Amino acid sequence: MSERKKDFLLNLAVGGVLAVVMLIVELARGRDILTSLCNCFSVPAVFLLGIGGLKGIRNRGAFDVMGFGLKSTVETFIPMLRKNEKETFDDYRERKEASRRSSRGLLMAGAVYLAISVVLLIVYEFVY
Repeated sequence: MSERKKDFLLNLAVGGVLAVVMLIVELARGRDILTSLCNCFSVPAVFLLGIGGLKGIRNRGAFDVMGFGLKSTVETFIPMLRKNEKETFDDYRERKEASRRSSRGLLMAGAVYLAISVVLLIVYEFVY
C-alpha cells in the first residue's frame, strides 16, 4: 500500500472515530437520528479540512518567519541551546522544507466527510 493511501486511510479513521463520538453525544442529547448524523459528519469535516488547510499553508512557508524568529530569540536568551554554527533564515527554510509532508490525506478525508454531510443535509431538508 502506498504512503498516500495509508495517510488517507489513517485520516479517514481519525475522522470516523470523531464521528462516532459526536454521534454518541448527539443521541445522548435526544436529537433525532438524521440531525445527529448530519452533525456527526460535519465535525470531522471541519476538523480535517481545518488542520489540512493549516498544514498546507505551513508547507508553503507561511509560518517560517515566526518559527525562525522564535528559535533565534530562544537561542539568544538561552545560549546553551545554541548550536556551534549560526543558522541563517535560508538554511532554516531549506531544513524545514526537507521534512514537510503533504496535507493531501487530511484534505481528501475531510472532503469525504464534507460530501457525506452535504448529502445528509439535503436529505434532512427534504424530509423535514
